[in-house]
Amino acid sequence: MKAALILITLLFSGSNAFVFSQEKPLKIMMIGAHPDDCDIKAGGTAALFVAMGHEVKFLSVTNGDAGHMEMGGGMLAKRRYDETQEVAKRLGISYDVLDNHDGELLPTLEIRLDVIRKIREWDADVVISHRSNDYHPDHRYTGILVQDAAFMVGVPNIAADTPPLRKNPVFLYYQDHFQKPNPFEPDIAIDITAVIDKKIDAFDAHVSQFYEWLPWIANDPDRSRKEQRPVKPGSNPSELQPRIQQS
Repeated sequence: MKAALILITLLFSGSNAFVFSQEKPLKIMMIGAHPDDCDIKAGGTAALFVAMGHEVKFLSVTNGDAGHMEMGGGMLAKRRYDETQEVAKRLGISYDVLDNHDGELLPTLEIRLDVIRKIREWDADVVISHRSNDYHPDHRYTGILVQDAAFMVGVPNIAADTPPLRKNPVFLYYQDHFQKPNPFEPDIAIDITAVIDKKIDAFDAHVSQFYEWLPWIANDPDRSRKEQRPVKPGSNPSELQPRIQQS
């Protein structure tokens, strides 16, 4: 694991020697609970990977069909899926959405198998997702689903309809602010100053969220688009990931 972290750190540092030593692009999978979580947690990191010639896929484990104050169900799920595809165009990535209800996610065997299949199909070298302590149950259970899939991606008799990985990906967590029961401790910090505009542009594609739902749920429906920019000019934004501990 230490060797893997060293390699990932070199990659994030933009070391030319490391980048050009790759025989083929790395395949990065970022897994979120909802169709904007990957963008929020690691959109800048994704943009950096793409700029270095690597391939990135976002996966949302739910379809986001509850994240709005006026619409919901299939109509909202379709709208949010369309938003993810616009994000994919803007960031130069691919974006998949599983058809599980927002706000009702459970770490079932069926969904674990779906996550295993998605990681295998992408042939992921790196997987980044939520920790399992979070305010939102969908975030927590997504973290559990990915953690439970982390070893099983290499077991042939699990989800036997998709070929197992012959190498285990490096599994990392998104940054968060939660302190209990386990405080977040980053192993890697990525400076995304060079691509912060790309990350904000990805946010802009989620119209249903950043200009409608999130201001409403925050009891601030009159916020303007300018006020919603998440990073002030002159700041030094970063995205941080600790490793998933495996015993």
